[in-house]
Parts: sequence; structure tokens; C-alpha cells
Amino acid sequence: MTGVLIELKRAARRLRGDRSGVGAVEFALIAPVLIVLYMGSLEVSVAMSVNKKLARAASTVADLVTQDETVNKTFLTSMVNVAQSVMTPFHSDGIKVKITGIAIDASGVGKATWSWQQDNTKPYTAGSTQALPTDLAMPNTFLVRTEVEVDHDLLLVMPGIQDIDMRTLHMKKTYHLRQRVGNSVTCSDC
Repeated sequence: MTGVLIELKRAARRLRGDRSGVGAVEFALIAPVLIVLYMGSLEVSVAMSVNKKLARAASTVADLVTQDETVNKTFLTSMVNVAQSVMTPFHSDGIKVKITGIAIDASGVGKATWSWQQDNTKPYTAGSTQALPTDLAMPNTFLVRTEVEVDHDLLLVMPGIQDIDMRTLHMKKTYHLRQRVGNSVTCSDC
């Protein structure tokens, strides 16, 4: 039996000094972590790009609406297509658009004069008080507010160590812009 133990001791000394598989073992331990970090950073950067596109869509819609003194539901309905076009190449199904004309009285209080959302209903009643950023609430002026929102699916890897999970981020951007022509923007059939 002592011969077998001596041979085992020699084999253990040889293996202890052999470093030929260390790189493969280190790669096997580190690669999953690096892959998860890469996928996570990719998903976060895509979500940030979608958020930027959403802000651009809100500003583009506001810009187009404020170029006319009078708009109607047909024109406002076309703004949904504009927002979807701006969101390209990202998923824009289910995008929601609200557009509101806000008159600010002499005391700096904003009230909705008209409002529209993509299902041709009024999200705000005429005359309802609207919360505005303080630097935009200038007395006796007019604002057009656009609200654009979309849901973005975010891929999460390893929330429960082994699961791949989809989470939905609800993104919303609001943009205010003053009219370009005249004193206000009216909606003829809102």
C-alpha cells in the first residue's frame, strides 16, 4: 500500500506544479459575468436612445402644432404618425399622444382651452387648471403642451440568477412650446 501512496504523492506534486489549464478555468469563471454586463449595458443604452427619441417626438409634434393659428382633429391625428416616424427604428406601437392648448391668464394660471388625444377624446376639460413649470407661466401668454408616452421592453438577465426576464419601462415626455403666429393656437373641432 505504501507504493500506491507514494505514487499518489508524486502525482499530486506534478499536478500542483502544472499550470496548463489555468486560462481555461479563469475564462469559464469570468465569461458569464462579462456576458451579463455586456448585455445589460447594451439594454440600458437602447433604453436611453428610446428615451431621447421620445423627447424628440414630443418636441417635433409641438413644433408642428405651433406653426399654425388654427388646427383640427384631422391635423392632430396626423401627429401620431409624425411621432411614430420620429421614433423609427424603435418600436412605436402603442404610442400615446396628447396635445393641449393652454391659455395663461393675468395671474399666471394656465387653463386648458382645448385638448386632444389620439382616440379623439378630450383628456382635459376646457377651463381646467393645468400645472406648468414656473418659468413658463408668464401672464397673458399661450402654450401648446404635447405629452408623448410609450412602453419599452427591457431585457433583464439574471434577476433570479437563472431567469431571463422582460420588464416594461413606461416612458413619458412632456414638451411646452409657444405659438409662432398670432396670440394663440385654436382647435376648430376639439
